[in-house]
Amino acid sequence: MLCAYGYLAYTLAHFEYYQQFAQSFSHISLDRYLFLSAALLFIALNWGLEGLKWQALLSHLHPSSLGWSIKSILIGITAGFFTPNRIGEPVGRSILLPDGKRSQGVALMLVGVMGQIFASLVYGVVASTGFLSLHLGTYVSTVDICQMVGGVLLGLLSLCYFTLPSWGKCVVTGQFTPFWQFVYDMRSGLLRYSWFTDLLKSAIPYLKAALSISYPTLLQVTLYSLLRYGVYCLQYFFMLRFFDVPIDTLTALLLIPINYLAVSITPSIAFAEMGIRGSIGIALIGTFTSNTVGVALAAISVWLINYVIPMITGSVLLWRENK
Repeated sequence: MLCAYGYLAYTLAHFEYYQQFAQSFSHISLDRYLFLSAALLFIALNWGLEGLKWQALLSHLHPSSLGWSIKSILIGITAGFFTPNRIGEPVGRSILLPDGKRSQGVALMLVGVMGQIFASLVYGVVASTGFLSLHLGTYVSTVDICQMVGGVLLGLLSLCYFTLPSWGKCVVTGQFTPFWQFVYDMRSGLLRYSWFTDLLKSAIPYLKAALSISYPTLLQVTLYSLLRYGVYCLQYFFMLRFFDVPIDTLTALLLIPINYLAVSITPSIAFAEMGIRGSIGIALIGTFTSNTVGVALAAISVWLINYVIPMITGSVLLWRENK
Protein backbone atom coordinates (compact mmCIF):
# COMPACT_ATOMS: atom_id res chain seq x y z
CA MET A 1 0.00 0.00 0.00
CA LEU A 2 2.86 2.35 0.82
CA CYS A 3 4.49 1.65 -2.54
CA ALA A 4 1.20 2.10 -4.38
CA TYR A 5 0.46 5.47 -2.77
CA GLY A 6 4.07 6.59 -3.07
CA TYR A 7 4.14 5.93 -6.79
CA LEU A 8 0.73 7.55 -7.21
CA ALA A 9 1.97 10.69 -5.46
CA TYR A 10 5.08 10.73 -7.65
CA THR A 11 2.98 10.38 -10.81
CA LEU A 12 0.55 13.14 -9.87
CA ALA A 13 3.41 15.42 -8.87
CA HIS A 14 4.85 15.14 -12.39
CA PHE A 15 1.53 15.67 -14.17
CA GLU A 16 1.93 18.58 -16.61
CA TYR A 17 -1.66 19.24 -17.71
CA TYR A 18 -3.26 20.47 -14.48
CA GLN A 19 -4.22 23.86 -15.94
CA GLN A 20 -5.83 22.40 -19.07
CA PHE A 21 -7.52 19.71 -17.00
CA ALA A 22 -9.10 22.29 -14.70
CA GLN A 23 -10.20 24.43 -17.65
CA SER A 24 -12.03 21.45 -19.15
CA PHE A 25 -14.43 21.43 -16.20
CA SER A 26 -15.41 25.07 -16.57
CA HIS A 27 -18.54 25.92 -18.55
CA ILE A 28 -19.51 22.28 -19.18
CA SER A 29 -22.32 21.93 -21.70
CA LEU A 30 -25.08 19.36 -21.32
CA ASP A 31 -23.61 17.12 -24.03
CA ARG A 32 -20.17 17.11 -22.39
CA TYR A 33 -21.72 16.46 -18.99
CA LEU A 34 -23.57 13.44 -20.38
CA PHE A 35 -20.38 12.04 -21.93
CA LEU A 36 -18.54 12.44 -18.61
CA SER A 37 -21.40 10.84 -16.68
CA ALA A 38 -21.48 7.87 -19.08
CA ALA A 39 -17.72 7.32 -18.70
CA LEU A 40 -18.02 7.36 -14.89
CA LEU A 41 -21.04 5.04 -14.87
CA PHE A 42 -19.12 2.57 -17.00
CA ILE A 43 -16.67 2.07 -14.11
CA ALA A 44 -19.26 -0.11 -12.39
CA LEU A 45 -19.96 -1.98 -15.64
CA ASN A 46 -16.25 -2.49 -16.26
CA TRP A 47 -15.48 -4.05 -12.89
CA GLY A 48 -18.83 -5.81 -12.77
CA LEU A 49 -17.88 -7.71 -15.92
CA GLU A 50 -14.45 -8.49 -14.46
CA GLY A 51 -16.19 -9.69 -11.29
CA LEU A 52 -18.39 -12.04 -13.31
CA LYS A 53 -15.33 -13.36 -15.11
CA TRP A 54 -13.46 -13.98 -11.85
CA GLN A 55 -16.57 -15.60 -10.38
CA ALA A 56 -16.78 -17.97 -13.37
CA LEU A 57 -13.11 -18.90 -13.07
CA LEU A 58 -13.51 -19.69 -9.36
CA SER A 59 -16.79 -21.59 -9.76
CA HIS A 60 -15.18 -25.00 -9.13
CA LEU A 61 -12.34 -23.91 -6.85
CA HIS A 62 -14.15 -21.52 -4.52
CA PRO A 63 -17.78 -20.62 -5.36
CA SER A 64 -18.34 -17.01 -4.36
CA SER A 65 -20.72 -14.10 -4.72
CA LEU A 66 -20.27 -11.25 -7.19
CA GLY A 67 -19.59 -8.82 -4.34
CA TRP A 68 -16.79 -11.02 -2.97
CA SER A 69 -15.28 -11.34 -6.45
CA ILE A 70 -15.23 -7.57 -7.00
CA LYS A 71 -13.70 -7.07 -3.53
CA SER A 72 -10.82 -9.44 -4.31
CA ILE A 73 -10.33 -7.75 -7.71
CA LEU A 74 -9.96 -4.32 -6.10
CA ILE A 75 -7.42 -5.68 -3.62
CA GLY A 76 -5.52 -7.22 -6.53
CA ILE A 77 -5.36 -3.86 -8.29
CA THR A 78 -3.69 -2.37 -5.20
CA ALA A 79 -1.09 -5.16 -5.15
CA GLY A 80 -0.41 -4.82 -8.87
CA PHE A 81 -0.22 -1.04 -8.99
CA PHE A 82 3.55 -0.80 -8.41
CA THR A 83 4.69 -4.03 -10.13
CA PRO A 84 5.85 -4.32 -13.77
CA ASN A 85 2.89 -5.00 -16.07
CA ARG A 86 0.80 -5.50 -12.89
CA ILE A 87 2.24 -8.99 -12.31
CA GLY A 88 1.43 -8.62 -8.60
CA GLU A 89 -2.31 -8.46 -9.30
CA PRO A 90 -2.91 -12.26 -9.43
CA VAL A 91 -1.21 -12.66 -6.04
CA GLY A 92 -3.18 -9.81 -4.51
CA ARG A 93 -6.44 -11.07 -5.95
CA SER A 94 -5.88 -14.50 -4.34
CA ILE A 95 -5.34 -13.11 -0.83
CA LEU A 96 -8.97 -13.65 0.16
CA LEU A 97 -8.93 -17.31 -0.94
CA PRO A 98 -8.59 -19.97 1.80
CA ASP A 99 -5.21 -21.56 2.54
CA GLY A 100 -4.35 -24.26 0.03
CA LYS A 101 -6.31 -22.62 -2.79
CA ARG A 102 -4.30 -19.47 -3.38
CA SER A 103 -1.78 -20.99 -5.78
CA GLN A 104 -4.62 -22.38 -7.90
CA GLY A 105 -6.27 -18.95 -7.72
CA VAL A 106 -3.14 -17.35 -9.16
CA ALA A 107 -3.17 -19.87 -12.02
CA LEU A 108 -6.86 -19.23 -12.73
CA MET A 109 -6.22 -15.48 -12.71
CA LEU A 110 -3.61 -16.02 -15.42
CA VAL A 111 -6.26 -17.71 -17.55
CA GLY A 112 -8.39 -14.58 -17.11
CA VAL A 113 -5.42 -12.44 -18.19
CA MET A 114 -5.08 -14.62 -21.29
CA GLY A 115 -8.74 -13.99 -22.06
CA GLN A 116 -8.24 -10.23 -21.79
CA ILE A 117 -5.13 -10.39 -23.98
CA PHE A 118 -7.08 -12.41 -26.53
CA ALA A 119 -9.83 -9.76 -26.52
CA SER A 120 -7.30 -6.95 -27.01
CA LEU A 121 -5.72 -8.79 -29.92
CA VAL A 122 -9.09 -9.49 -31.54
CA TYR A 123 -10.19 -5.87 -31.25
CA GLY A 124 -6.75 -4.63 -32.33
CA VAL A 125 -6.50 -6.85 -35.41
CA VAL A 126 -10.07 -6.12 -36.55
CA ALA A 127 -9.66 -2.39 -35.95
CA SER A 128 -6.29 -2.31 -37.74
CA THR A 129 -7.76 -4.09 -40.75
CA GLY A 130 -10.75 -1.74 -40.80
CA PHE A 131 -8.56 1.33 -40.41
CA LEU A 132 -6.28 0.31 -43.28
CA SER A 133 -9.30 -0.48 -45.46
CA LEU A 134 -10.76 2.96 -44.69
CA HIS A 135 -7.61 4.97 -45.34
CA LEU A 136 -5.96 2.81 -48.00
CA GLY A 137 -9.09 2.18 -50.06
CA THR A 138 -7.36 3.17 -53.30
CA TYR A 139 -4.66 0.55 -52.78
CA VAL A 140 -6.86 -2.51 -53.23
CA SER A 141 -4.05 -5.05 -53.25
CA THR A 142 -2.61 -3.66 -50.02
CA VAL A 143 -6.00 -3.81 -48.31
CA ASP A 144 -6.57 -7.37 -49.49
CA ILE A 145 -3.19 -8.44 -48.14
CA CYS A 146 -3.89 -6.75 -44.78
CA GLN A 147 -7.29 -8.41 -44.52
CA MET A 148 -5.81 -11.80 -45.35
CA VAL A 149 -3.00 -11.40 -42.82
CA GLY A 150 -5.52 -10.22 -40.21
CA GLY A 151 -7.76 -13.22 -40.87
CA VAL A 152 -4.87 -15.69 -40.60
CA LEU A 153 -3.65 -14.05 -37.38
CA LEU A 154 -7.10 -14.20 -35.82
CA GLY A 155 -7.41 -17.85 -36.83
CA LEU A 156 -4.08 -18.75 -35.22
CA LEU A 157 -4.92 -16.82 -32.06
CA SER A 158 -8.29 -18.55 -31.80
CA LEU A 159 -6.70 -21.96 -32.35
CA CYS A 160 -4.11 -21.41 -29.60
CA TYR A 161 -6.62 -19.96 -27.16
CA PHE A 162 -9.56 -22.30 -27.61
CA THR A 163 -7.48 -25.49 -27.55
CA LEU A 164 -6.48 -24.72 -23.96
CA PRO A 165 -9.12 -27.07 -22.43
CA SER A 166 -8.06 -29.90 -24.76
CA TRP A 167 -4.42 -29.45 -23.82
CA GLY A 168 -5.40 -29.29 -20.16
CA LYS A 169 -7.35 -32.52 -20.40
CA CYS A 170 -4.31 -34.20 -21.90
CA VAL A 171 -2.07 -33.01 -19.07
CA VAL A 172 -4.52 -33.96 -16.31
CA THR A 173 -5.52 -37.39 -17.68
CA GLY A 174 -2.27 -38.23 -19.42
CA GLN A 175 -4.13 -39.18 -22.61
CA PHE A 176 -2.63 -37.40 -25.61
CA THR A 177 -3.59 -37.17 -29.26
CA PRO A 178 -0.65 -37.76 -31.65
CA PHE A 179 -0.07 -34.02 -32.15
CA TRP A 180 -0.10 -33.16 -28.44
CA GLN A 181 2.02 -36.23 -27.69
CA PHE A 182 4.65 -34.83 -30.06
CA VAL A 183 4.52 -31.43 -28.34
CA TYR A 184 4.64 -33.06 -24.90
CA ASP A 185 7.63 -35.24 -25.83
CA MET A 186 9.61 -32.19 -26.95
CA ARG A 187 10.24 -31.42 -23.30
CA SER A 188 12.31 -34.62 -22.93
CA GLY A 189 15.39 -32.89 -24.25
CA LEU A 190 15.21 -30.39 -21.40
CA LEU A 191 14.62 -32.95 -18.65
CA ARG A 192 18.33 -33.70 -18.44
CA TYR A 193 18.73 -30.31 -16.75
CA SER A 194 17.90 -30.58 -13.04
CA TRP A 195 16.71 -26.98 -12.83
CA PHE A 196 14.13 -27.62 -15.53
CA THR A 197 12.91 -30.80 -13.80
CA ASP A 198 12.49 -28.91 -10.52
CA LEU A 199 10.71 -26.08 -12.30
CA LEU A 200 8.38 -28.53 -14.05
CA LYS A 201 7.52 -30.29 -10.77
CA SER A 202 6.78 -27.01 -9.00
CA ALA A 203 4.64 -25.81 -11.90
CA ILE A 204 2.42 -28.92 -12.13
CA PRO A 205 -0.17 -27.72 -9.55
CA TYR A 206 -0.45 -24.39 -11.36
CA LEU A 207 -0.69 -26.05 -14.75
CA LYS A 208 -3.40 -28.45 -13.63
CA ALA A 209 -5.44 -25.59 -12.15
CA ALA A 210 -5.04 -23.38 -15.20
CA LEU A 211 -5.57 -26.15 -17.73
CA SER A 212 -8.60 -27.70 -16.05
CA ILE A 213 -10.81 -24.95 -17.45
CA SER A 214 -13.84 -26.35 -19.27
CA TYR A 215 -15.07 -25.06 -22.62
CA PRO A 216 -18.22 -23.42 -21.13
CA THR A 217 -16.08 -21.55 -18.59
CA LEU A 218 -13.59 -20.51 -21.26
CA LEU A 219 -16.44 -19.21 -23.42
CA GLN A 220 -17.77 -17.23 -20.44
CA VAL A 221 -14.33 -15.75 -19.80
CA THR A 222 -13.99 -14.84 -23.48
CA LEU A 223 -17.42 -13.20 -23.61
CA TYR A 224 -16.81 -11.12 -20.47
CA SER A 225 -13.35 -10.14 -21.76
CA LEU A 226 -14.73 -8.98 -25.12
CA LEU A 227 -17.53 -7.01 -23.45
CA ARG A 228 -15.13 -5.44 -20.97
CA TYR A 229 -12.80 -4.37 -23.75
CA GLY A 230 -15.74 -2.77 -25.52
CA VAL A 231 -16.51 -0.83 -22.32
CA TYR A 232 -12.91 0.41 -22.23
CA CYS A 233 -13.15 1.63 -25.82
CA LEU A 234 -16.45 3.43 -25.19
CA GLN A 235 -15.07 5.09 -22.07
CA TYR A 236 -12.17 6.47 -24.09
CA PHE A 237 -14.55 7.65 -26.81
CA PHE A 238 -16.77 9.40 -24.22
CA MET A 239 -13.76 11.15 -22.70
CA LEU A 240 -12.59 12.29 -26.15
CA ARG A 241 -15.99 13.89 -26.63
CA PHE A 242 -15.87 15.42 -23.14
CA PHE A 243 -12.50 17.09 -23.86
CA ASP A 244 -13.82 18.44 -27.19
CA VAL A 245 -11.56 16.41 -29.44
CA PRO A 246 -12.87 16.94 -33.01
CA ILE A 247 -12.43 13.56 -34.64
CA ASP A 248 -14.68 11.48 -36.86
CA THR A 249 -16.60 8.85 -34.89
CA LEU A 250 -15.66 5.92 -37.12
CA THR A 251 -11.98 6.90 -37.14
CA ALA A 252 -11.99 7.24 -33.36
CA LEU A 253 -13.65 3.87 -32.80
CA LEU A 254 -11.07 2.23 -35.06
CA LEU A 255 -8.07 3.98 -33.54
CA ILE A 256 -9.02 3.40 -29.88
CA PRO A 257 -8.57 -0.42 -29.98
CA ILE A 258 -5.28 0.05 -31.85
CA ASN A 259 -4.23 2.51 -29.15
CA TYR A 260 -5.10 0.04 -26.37
CA LEU A 261 -3.26 -2.75 -28.17
CA ALA A 262 -0.14 -0.58 -28.34
CA VAL A 263 -0.46 0.20 -24.62
CA SER A 264 -0.97 -3.46 -23.67
CA ILE A 265 2.20 -4.65 -25.45
CA THR A 266 4.33 -1.82 -24.01
CA PRO A 267 6.25 -2.96 -20.90
CA SER A 268 5.30 -0.65 -18.03
CA ILE A 269 4.38 -0.27 -14.40
CA ALA A 270 0.77 0.67 -13.66
CA PHE A 271 1.64 3.98 -12.04
CA ALA A 272 3.67 4.97 -15.12
CA GLU A 273 0.90 4.12 -17.56
CA MET A 274 -0.52 7.62 -17.29
CA GLY A 275 2.33 9.09 -19.30
CA ILE A 276 2.54 6.10 -21.65
CA ARG A 277 -1.17 6.21 -22.46
CA GLY A 278 -1.02 9.95 -23.09
CA SER A 279 1.98 9.73 -25.41
CA ILE A 280 0.63 6.78 -27.42
CA GLY A 281 -2.75 8.48 -27.70
CA ILE A 282 -1.09 11.62 -29.09
CA ALA A 283 0.96 9.54 -31.54
CA LEU A 284 -2.09 7.69 -32.91
CA ILE A 285 -5.30 9.65 -32.34
CA GLY A 286 -3.52 13.02 -32.20
CA THR A 287 -2.55 12.59 -35.84
CA PHE A 288 -6.20 13.14 -36.85
CA THR A 289 -6.96 16.17 -34.66
CA SER A 290 -5.36 19.43 -33.60
CA ASN A 291 -6.47 19.04 -29.97
CA THR A 292 -3.59 16.80 -28.89
CA VAL A 293 -3.85 18.00 -25.28
CA GLY A 294 -7.47 16.80 -25.23
CA VAL A 295 -6.35 13.39 -26.54
CA ALA A 296 -3.75 13.10 -23.77
CA LEU A 297 -6.24 14.21 -21.11
CA ALA A 298 -8.81 11.68 -22.34
CA ALA A 299 -6.29 8.83 -22.11
CA ILE A 300 -5.12 9.95 -18.66
CA SER A 301 -8.69 10.38 -17.39
CA VAL A 302 -9.62 6.83 -18.43
CA TRP A 303 -6.56 5.61 -16.52
CA LEU A 304 -7.54 7.64 -13.45
CA ILE A 305 -11.11 6.38 -13.26
CA ASN A 306 -10.29 2.75 -14.09
CA TYR A 307 -7.15 2.23 -12.00
CA VAL A 308 -6.56 4.98 -9.47
CA ILE A 309 -10.10 5.02 -8.02
CA PRO A 310 -10.22 1.19 -7.79
CA MET A 311 -6.69 1.14 -6.32
CA ILE A 312 -7.69 3.53 -3.54
CA THR A 313 -10.86 1.53 -2.89
CA GLY A 314 -8.89 -1.72 -2.87
CA SER A 315 -6.34 -0.34 -0.41
CA VAL A 316 -9.15 0.52 2.02
CA LEU A 317 -10.59 -2.99 1.65
CA LEU A 318 -7.14 -4.53 2.15
CA TRP A 319 -6.60 -2.44 5.28
CA ARG A 320 -9.93 -3.62 6.71
CA GLU A 321 -9.15 -7.22 5.77
CA ASN A 322 -5.82 -7.11 7.59
CA LYS A 323 -7.46 -5.59 10.67
